Amino acid sequence: MSGKVAEQGMEQLFQLYAARLKAFFRHHRMSDEEAADLLQETFIKVYRSADKFEGNSKVSTWIWTIARNSMLDYLRTKKSHESLDELQEEGGSVEALVTQGHEEHVHIQDCVQRGFVAFAKLFPDRAHAMRLAAFEGWDMEELAGFLSRTPAATREYISQCRKKLTPFLEHCRDWLGA
Repeated sequence: MSGKVAEQGMEQLFQLYAARLKAFFRHHRMSDEEAADLLQETFIKVYRSADKFEGNSKVSTWIWTIARNSMLDYLRTKKSHESLDELQEEGGSVEALVTQGHEEHVHIQDCVQRGFVAFAKLFPDRAHAMRLAAFEGWDMEELAGFLSRTPAATREYISQCRKKLTPFLEHCRDWLGA
């Protein structure tokens, strides 16, 4: 693929996804500056890994996954830095904190993932709607159109989905110390 074609393709992807990705980051309490940085990071990763995209999923799913992972990486790094600063102020072991924090995150993430997979097996339509809302950043208007419901009915549907998901995640509370 020529440089010109790749550049045009990236420009089209940016036009299609930039506003929604930035809104997704802002929805997850990122500042404007953080959202802009994450948007840039996402598109750098999209560009660098474009040749690895095999077409096993939709391009949109692939891009949203990259964006979500970029944000999670950023949050892990930010949390690690904040925790390390606190620990150093208290005179604790930096290595112990990093190891413990990583292990806890892996266990929690695995627990939530297993719970959601079990939920999705019983309620595939509800799980799909929740993925669109939570991970792909669809707003209620977009989701309502997709589900052929009114925005109010869609909000209620998502609320009911969350209530149905809760028992599948209850066992994860142990990892959170709740």
